[in-house]
Amino acid sequence: MVLQVLSDRLSPLSEAVRSRLLPLLAAPPRTASDRVGALKRPDRSLVLRDLTEKVVSYTSNNPDPTGTTPTEKDFATVELEIFDAEGSRIGRTKGAGRMLYRNPGDDHFIAYFGEEITLDDGHVIRAGGLVDDARLTAGEFASFPAVVVAGPLRGAIGYRQFRPLVKESHTTYESAIVLYRK
Repeated sequence: MVLQVLSDRLSPLSEAVRSRLLPLLAAPPRTASDRVGALKRPDRSLVLRDLTEKVVSYTSNNPDPTGTTPTEKDFATVELEIFDAEGSRIGRTKGAGRMLYRNPGDDHFIAYFGEEITLDDGHVIRAGGLVDDARLTAGEFASFPAVVVAGPLRGAIGYRQFRPLVKESHTTYESAIVLYRK
């Protein structure tokens, strides 16, 4: 009872923060802003390119691991290790994907994939978004928003992208993570 009353009283404040303050905090700086130059500083950005990810664990209700026979009921979980261009392990990622619908325009299946990336340097990144499964299976990059939720660059925003290196196996991926903080 007390919690419900407190929740009811805080609801307008919560809505005000979400609708007014959050867009100001999350919006990227304007191109003409002096803050854009600050993004070049190492303490303001995390740019990880030429990464390789290797599947450690994969579970799915679809027995075809190649991605060539999707259904609207597909759900999968995956864990991968992340390696830099020199082959050193830099972190892990755990994620899950769920097919949402079949696009009537091109008959492609659209999935939501979300993950938590834990880098060995202390950064924890959450990323997620919609993925066109047919394009990913064909070898195109999937790209979606990412946010640092813990670590030195907490609050940094950017994107995460990946694609399978070998279309038929989906066991190794090429990827990148690019984040910045205002």
